[in-house]
Amino acid sequence: MSDIISYFQVYGEEIYRYLRKLLREEEAAKDILQETFLRAMKTNIEEKTAKNYLFRIAHNLAIDYLEERNRFLDLDTEDKDEYDPEEIIEKKDIWKLLSPIEKSILILYYQEGYSYEEISEKLNIPLNTLKSHIYRAKKKIYNYLKEEK
Repeated sequence: MSDIISYFQVYGEEIYRYLRKLLREEEAAKDILQETFLRAMKTNIEEKTAKNYLFRIAHNLAIDYLEERNRFLDLDTEDKDEYDPEEIIEKKDIWKLLSPIEKSILILYYQEGYSYEEISEKLNIPLNTLKSHIYRAKKKIYNYLKEEK
């Protein structure tokens, strides 16, 4: 129990930020964060893998939530000539084009600053599969922007 409390103190805020960005719903992010740690209490977590294990639980719960509710993120469209990926993720209404896993990967890469290897480890996805998801997501975004012009 004390390990879970210390893991929450160390990783809780980071996991919560990730969930907020992915879900765009404060209450859902709080609920999933709570469920993440409740589930983690039922298992014996090794200290060296705790962060990735907790992220994986939170990620899977968030993806389940998105799929169950069939919620997609709608962002305001502003400057249509902007092609910087970080700006596109912030400003464009492209989220509904992407699968939940593609959204999650792009958030971790562009907004949280994780490397491909770190994302692969956190989400338990092979590196080449991760790269395929990123390629497909970028292609969808490119085609969307190309059609806008």
